[in-house]
Amino acid sequence: MTVFKYEFFDQKGSKGRGACEADTKDEALKILQSRGHRLIRWINLGSASFSLFKSQNTRRILNQDLLIQFTKDLAHLIKSEVPIDRAIRIIEDSSSNKSVKLMTTFLYDSVQSGSSLAESMGEKPADFDDLYVSMIRVGETGGILAQVMERLGEFMERTQEIKKFIISTSIYPAILLSVGMISVLVIMGFVVPKFADIFRDLGQDMPFSTKMLLNMGVFLGQWWWVLITITILFCLISWRMIKTSQGKIIMDKLLIRIPYLGDLLMNIQVSRFARTLGVLVQSGVPILRSLGIVKDVVGNIILKGSVVYIADQVREGRNLSSLMKENKMFPPMIVQMVSLGEESGKMGEMLVSSAENLDVMIQNRIKMLLTFIEPFAILFMGIIIGGIVVSMLSTIFGINDISF
Repeated sequence: MTVFKYEFFDQKGSKGRGACEADTKDEALKILQSRGHRLIRWINLGSASFSLFKSQNTRRILNQDLLIQFTKDLAHLIKSEVPIDRAIRIIEDSSSNKSVKLMTTFLYDSVQSGSSLAESMGEKPADFDDLYVSMIRVGETGGILAQVMERLGEFMERTQEIKKFIISTSIYPAILLSVGMISVLVIMGFVVPKFADIFRDLGQDMPFSTKMLLNMGVFLGQWWWVLITITILFCLISWRMIKTSQGKIIMDKLLIRIPYLGDLLMNIQVSRFARTLGVLVQSGVPILRSLGIVKDVVGNIILKGSVVYIADQVREGRNLSSLMKENKMFPPMIVQMVSLGEESGKMGEMLVSSAENLDVMIQNRIKMLLTFIEPFAILFMGIIIGGIVVSMLSTIFGINDISF
């Protein structure tokens, strides 16, 4: 007999891991179903067809753009009534990318050996997360795999667009601030100390501001390596603290308390929550299971705790909209849309629509924030550099008063 290890959702919607002994995978599936477990993915299989890729299960093969294109291509082929194994082979033959070929080879061999597409993808958790695998499983079970994959491709594409928008709009302010700070450090660390030597040799009486500036410049010129070391250590220690659960809680609480920026970051998390939950519900995934998946998608640990609480209360029979209304993190508009969705039976559509509206608002706020940051950064750096120049010039002009 073979030991089959697996990840599962129990009857309460909680994720766990288990193991059972069976001669075949079908027998193992019956055993875990008898335990009240719903399969997420197999962790290891006794089949030899998987041994070639076993060491790669924890390594990501497809980047996000390749995964989106793979999903859209597979959805198009399945919609054209091409069998799954042949559709995978077509993608493999038509792609010149080595990562795509490696993944499609694995999926083809797995499907040919008798596994479902969801089970095959579940063996690659680094590429296909719980959300992806759950939607594929629902699509296979309900006979609507093409529609589910199309919806999944649109969801991934929209999520990637928002991420790229945030990154692209942040590049210019980040470069502006970085160049400004580097310029100030170069002036203070290398230029100002030269003036300090000149003024010291001349015995010039300097204003207090100039003395402070020169002392800072000399300090930076001599001890810059200490400051860099302290900065690196501080970043490393902060990073390690953030990785801990307690540090994550502290950081998330601090972030959401920042004026304006905190609301913006929370709205981004709420939008991700609404879009993911909406797509899952639209695809036919049960609400409790959907909430169990969504809590792993949400990044803010405060909102994650709220999702866990909501899932527990929904299991007790309470409405999702009333629970969201009690939680002040969810905007009133989304709460109202969810309430309408519960009444009309279109909660998935309402959640996705709410996420779209929230994304538009987020993009407008980001543009407004960056519109404010750019001139502020220029003005701030101009004042600092201008102050340094004026302080130096005032002392240089005072040289004319020296009596030789």
